[in-house]
Amino acid sequence: MQERISNDLWGMTPLQPFAPAASARLCNACWRAACLAGLFLGLVCHTSARGQNAPFLPLPPDHPSISGVVLHPIGQPVAPPCVPLQDEGGPQLRLRFDDLTDQWVPWEVRVVHCDRHWHPSDLHPSEYIQGFYTTPVEEVEGSFGTKTDFAHHTLTLPNDDLRWTRSGNYLLEVVDPDAPDTPVLVRRFVVYEERCAVDATTGEPQDIALRRTHQEVHFTVTETVHPLVDPYDRLCVTVVPNRRWDRAITGLPPRFVKGSELDFHRSGYVFEGGNTFRFVDLKGLEYAARGVARLEEHPDAWHAHLDTDERRTYDYYGGGQDIHGGMVLHNDRLDPYTGSDHVWVHWTLDTKYPLLDQRIFLVGEFSQHQCLPDFELTYDGERGRYVHSHRLKQGYYNYHYVVQDVSDGGRGPGRLADVEGSHFQTNNLYTLLVHHWDDYDRVVGFAQWESNP
Repeated sequence: MQERISNDLWGMTPLQPFAPAASARLCNACWRAACLAGLFLGLVCHTSARGQNAPFLPLPPDHPSISGVVLHPIGQPVAPPCVPLQDEGGPQLRLRFDDLTDQWVPWEVRVVHCDRHWHPSDLHPSEYIQGFYTTPVEEVEGSFGTKTDFAHHTLTLPNDDLRWTRSGNYLLEVVDPDAPDTPVLVRRFVVYEERCAVDATTGEPQDIALRRTHQEVHFTVTETVHPLVDPYDRLCVTVVPNRRWDRAITGLPPRFVKGSELDFHRSGYVFEGGNTFRFVDLKGLEYAARGVARLEEHPDAWHAHLDTDERRTYDYYGGGQDIHGGMVLHNDRLDPYTGSDHVWVHWTLDTKYPLLDQRIFLVGEFSQHQCLPDFELTYDGERGRYVHSHRLKQGYYNYHYVVQDVSDGGRGPGRLADVEGSHFQTNNLYTLLVHHWDDYDRVVGFAQWESNP
């Protein structure tokens, strides 16, 4: 499936410094403190088999001077960052990001092993890392022929300096060695072992009222080489739709245990179907691509004004292909990483009337698949539209409009149906992880599939 996604990029063939601001330091420091404070909660929760929605701490926003961040398996630019635990020569992850400042910083990367709830685990780095605990980002190239100057940084993991030795959830953090407690970007990735068999599919929910708008994941987990001891206490299955960890469902118990097989059919893994992702095509600046109303060249930057988006709440399902909320850096004429400019993108959303006591966010890989304040739309009373502007590197992007209640206080995954509509037929990408407690939360099973390919 990952190869199919990688090959369906419609012409997007993959090609082979500063001091952080005080506000960013505070934000990241608070996030790390929250992670550490959540250790006790994680120890309590790992003995509980109760499922919950959106149980994970959100990632901190990237520093404003960091842009164009992607993390994916090599050769699969829109696949989630999940790789098997293997010896040398196995699959690797590639990190790319741009530093928009004019100062050189010797960026370093560290990886942090986490438990099933994304709290830092009790393992010492020497217990899950072979080599150094941090590795420098040594591959750096300057931009060429762009209005926005930047330095493009690339790192491949694992490498000779840093190699993980255990499966599990991991956080990748990029830090300035002079300020190691304030990462400028944080990303999740998963290292898994295939020590049990997972057979998963997507079907209609058991609840008749949800059958036109939702999807339910049915699956079985079967012991092979790893004994799934005490599955009601030590086993935890997490299902993530379209890389959105804020919408993940985790920890629901199996309905039946039949010998070596754990049956999770009709166990409650029900998800909002959503709709096909909208897209922004910035691969070329010589012409306005589909969905771009006009391009404007200013002395300091390009501006792309998109066609006005319409509310799809009550529309019939229209189908179409997408890349499940992902993004691909690409340029039709120049090098996609050093020759691609950073473009100001202007969105307009027509909802016919303002949504009272509700907030609307742009959500996709460019927003870390979560509702971030930097991607919140504002209502323009004179135009009668919601608007937003943000700078993106040239490429191809997927996004959704997600609605939150003001009373939520900026927390939670929000709702797709309010603007995008929700349909059972939508083709979503599901990632399933089987964690089993073995002195640490070990990922012993993995599955990934599309619901309606």
